[in-house]
Amino acid sequence: MWMRNEAMRRFVSRNRFVSFLTFGVHSAIQMKLLGGHKHPVTLRRLKQARADTDSLLSSDEAFILHELAQAQAIYEGDLAEFGVYRGASAELLCMVKAHRTLHLFDTFEGLPAPKGKERKVFVKGEFNGSLKSVERKLSGYENVVFHPGFFPDSAAGLGEERYSFVHLDVDLYEATLAGLTYFYPRMIPGGIILTHDYSIIDGVSLAFSEFLADKPEHVIELPTTQAMIIRSAHTA
Repeated sequence: MWMRNEAMRRFVSRNRFVSFLTFGVHSAIQMKLLGGHKHPVTLRRLKQARADTDSLLSSDEAFILHELAQAQAIYEGDLAEFGVYRGASAELLCMVKAHRTLHLFDTFEGLPAPKGKERKVFVKGEFNGSLKSVERKLSGYENVVFHPGFFPDSAAGLGEERYSFVHLDVDLYEATLAGLTYFYPRMIPGGIILTHDYSIIDGVSLAFSEFLADKPEHVIELPTTQAMIIRSAHTA
């Protein structure tokens, strides 16, 4: 399943016409359906974030990201995204974070070199979004901190930040595991880690399974490709 889903996803993402006929049309249908019963402000935000850029989130996935981040932004703690691509999801986070600080982690040079069976699907430099283009997209928002480079080295300059919401969208097993290892102990009780691609990339789901094996949290899988965990107040 992993190879079949990801091989198709890779083909679609690299062919703009095929991407429009599949992901683009599907996402547009989702947006139409959301338009029938969701708040106009939320709908405008979803459209604005996607404007003039590529996004790998469907409309339903973007809506879930928006709603969870907005709910979590009322609590003490920063927000973070690991895997920024071209800034569409980061702009959604900017729209709902209020005065909270948003930390953005990415190589801004695309994926690092995949390993093992992931090399059959992904290539180094894939999903590249430049730092300058993302900075330009988010230039109107305050308290946004960029951390370019390989993670977790890119977090070396941070102190004792705590997080109420983290979005992971990094595709690869090692990167997902690194994100969980870094952010999990820094989450506030009740903090949420949301990941993209959980149900269609084996490396992502494997990283969650291995990391949570000795911890009290359980994965909550969503109707989209996403999944989340809610940080327990109890230690493992």
